[in-house]
Amino acid sequence: MKPESAALQSCLLFRGKSAEEIELLLHTLAYSVSTYRKNAIILAEGDPAERLGILLSGRIEVQKTHSTGSSVTIAHLKEGQTICEAVLFRKINVVPATVTATGPCKIMFISKQELLRLFAADADILTRFIENLSERLVLVNRKIENLSAGPLRRRIIDFLLEQGEQQGTDRLQLPFSRKEWAGHMNTARPSLSRELGFLRDQGWIAFKGNEITLLDRSRMNDYIQSLPFHSHFH
Repeated sequence: MKPESAALQSCLLFRGKSAEEIELLLHTLAYSVSTYRKNAIILAEGDPAERLGILLSGRIEVQKTHSTGSSVTIAHLKEGQTICEAVLFRKINVVPATVTATGPCKIMFISKQELLRLFAADADILTRFIENLSERLVLVNRKIENLSAGPLRRRIIDFLLEQGEQQGTDRLQLPFSRKEWAGHMNTARPSLSRELGFLRDQGWIAFKGNEITLLDRSRMNDYIQSLPFHSHFH
């Protein structure tokens, strides 16, 4: 199964390359493409990390399971994002978390050896790979800061303000369901709903379905700033 050039153009690894350039690369590249149904486990924690995955379509969830049996959602990935890039070249290269399909999805896999050959042949792709690692590190740091930022209300406000900056609008489209968002916040869904209700009653936000409108960013920022510890991203 051959991936569409347009899907690969959304991947940072191939950013700046034309559809024609990608087509030429695919003719010389050894790869495989796999499809997964909803809720299928793509990679389990502890599996060997021997291939780079590129999400061609659909969405996936990355979860870390604790020794107590509880799990926390580390990331939701969409088309163009990559899997295993951070651990592929570690000495002990095992998958650190479980990767699950949140809906039907298609993933392209490239072996570590083939990736090294690609880097040697194309310095731009090597540069993009390093940029990709840097972007992922920033996302992980944001996740750590958000989870360690104290009360749930502060974490929710911090997240909404960050989404406002990323999406460039006060009318936000959440990238996941309310249940997935609760997992992202490492909390229960009723607790998340209760805090969203409080923010709505304060007149700071309005929401309907997966759309949240920021009505008073100034008051939200004031709340963050008034607490002993606040995020460095605002």
